[in-house]
Amino acid sequence: MKKKVIAVVVLMATAGVCMGALSFEQCSRRYGLDRPLTGIMSHAAACGDFDGDGDLDMYVGAFCDRPPETYVGGAGPVLNMMLVNDDGVFRPVDNPNLSFMARTSGAVFIDLDNDGDLDFYVSNNSKSKGLRVANRLFENVGGRFRDISAGNPACIMMGGRSVGVLDYDGDGLLDMLVAEDKWTGSRTRLFRNLGNPTFADVSDAVGLPVDLPGLGVATVDFNEDGWPDIFVAQANRLLLSDGSGRYVEGDSSVFQHEPVNDEDTPCGAACGDVNGDGWMDIVTVHHSQPARQHLYLNLGLTNGKPQFRDVTAEAGLAYEFPSWTSGKLHLKHAHVEMADFDNDGRVDIVVAATYKRDGDSQPFVCRNLGWSKRGDVPRLDVPPVGDADAYFSAGPVADFDRDGRMDMMLASWFGEIPSKLYINRSKCGHWLDVKVVGCTMNHMGIGATVRVYRPGRLGDCDALIGYTQIGTGFGFCTGQEAIAHFGLGEATACDVEVTLPHSRGVIVKGNFTANQQLVMTESAVTQDVTIVCGDH
Repeated sequence: MKKKVIAVVVLMATAGVCMGALSFEQCSRRYGLDRPLTGIMSHAAACGDFDGDGDLDMYVGAFCDRPPETYVGGAGPVLNMMLVNDDGVFRPVDNPNLSFMARTSGAVFIDLDNDGDLDFYVSNNSKSKGLRVANRLFENVGGRFRDISAGNPACIMMGGRSVGVLDYDGDGLLDMLVAEDKWTGSRTRLFRNLGNPTFADVSDAVGLPVDLPGLGVATVDFNEDGWPDIFVAQANRLLLSDGSGRYVEGDSSVFQHEPVNDEDTPCGAACGDVNGDGWMDIVTVHHSQPARQHLYLNLGLTNGKPQFRDVTAEAGLAYEFPSWTSGKLHLKHAHVEMADFDNDGRVDIVVAATYKRDGDSQPFVCRNLGWSKRGDVPRLDVPPVGDADAYFSAGPVADFDRDGRMDMMLASWFGEIPSKLYINRSKCGHWLDVKVVGCTMNHMGIGATVRVYRPGRLGDCDALIGYTQIGTGFGFCTGQEAIAHFGLGEATACDVEVTLPHSRGVIVKGNFTANQQLVMTESAVTQDVTIVCGDH
């Protein structure tokens, strides 16, 4: 194993150490989102710093094939739009290529050419009839986007949904896995990045099944072999990389369950370590009435393959979401993410929905109360489902105001319900953000594994504070910032270990002070280092 030299960038903020009740402030108007998003039927949302000024910009995609009266507050369909963050206020970007009519169901900011800026890709859900628009690809040139969709094999007509981002073959270029739902074609596809950037459809060549319907995707390394695996929600199937760029079926039996009705289908999928054992677990949510979620613990490896267990009931998550609001709007589940919202060192689960608390709508966060011992089933505190008042199609979780607390933007499907930017006002613990910059690997650091330990105990599993993998494009139809966020609780410093994918080495940083962002940069200068932690 190799240790690489790092570069460090520090962004300071204050944080408390006494964790209380979660509290969020709805700030859409303050951030300028209320007027441009009025009436939009959002079905995709992504965030990323595409202009390189340090704050988060946003893209919101929509369905534009509904009757004009559906778009409340407007004269008809609200087009897809790019929103640039201008000193804390989001303003629509003046670029007609980005604002188009479609049935957009996926969006990610992604550095496809490793030049340090973020390019952009959207998937469109084109049925056999009606509004049919191919997927679109845009290259970032000096902070402006140029449409390079024409003739690109990734820009085909399909029932596109979520977009997973991965380097499946280890060539240092980011590839894209685009889900296609069971109602449109069931052909989830893998597009290989050939550079420039152009793509090739390698779905058959890598062994993806022809019948692989998907709404959500997760592209993480479940077995810690340095190669990204694939989980596709709707099919609820696990595919494992064989280490050569091909995929083989894993045991997906645990993910199969009886639907409660004909429309019951798994939708969003996200990954994180919910019980502190250093393995990536899976959560899925159902796009149905009533809606549910399922939590699957990663138990580690048997003969090199990850084993999962359904712990939904044990974790306190065996609820059924109400089917209707008091205003007779239907309630479902679509998007889901894992994040530590109170910075206590335990990963919470948020569903893109809201519920009434003391007269205000608050995000539907299932708060992680902890576990008896590391690796046990965690206990999650579910908000009162009877008070649910809305659900949202997409919703990136990110630190929008850069204060070390995770916020969320909920993109609304209903014209009657505004999209909402929730800024986290909770009294939180200390925190650390880790960004990985690649040199021989992809520039975004996607696929890197990050572990945070108590100071002086690097590699000691009993001292593990947090574990995750750098990624984007998880949940449902949502793109996130490719940064690992850790709640540290009362810890004011920590040791950090970054394992690069495809056996590219390990980067370490000891006794790093909390409440900062740490940038770990891959370098050609290496030293030998040995990091051992359990089975990893």
